[in-house]
Amino acid sequence: MPEATGTRIERVLVDGADAVVTGELRLTARPTGRTYRARFALRLTVENGLVTRHHMYEDSLAAEQAFEG
Repeated sequence: MPEATGTRIERVLVDGADAVVTGELRLTARPTGRTYRARFALRLTVENGLVTRHHMYEDSLAAEQAFEG
């Protein structure tokens, strides 16, 4: 079965060196073959052209349910 994967970006908010990206991930849990969607927010800080902070927040309940056997 091909994996149903993808990312949809909804918003990119920038304030100086800080940015927040929101969207939705479409993934497949390999152990179960179940596809799921998970909303996410990604917080980044970029200084001198380098990412110095990276925090990912996602719908962990959706992932956990997809991986349940």
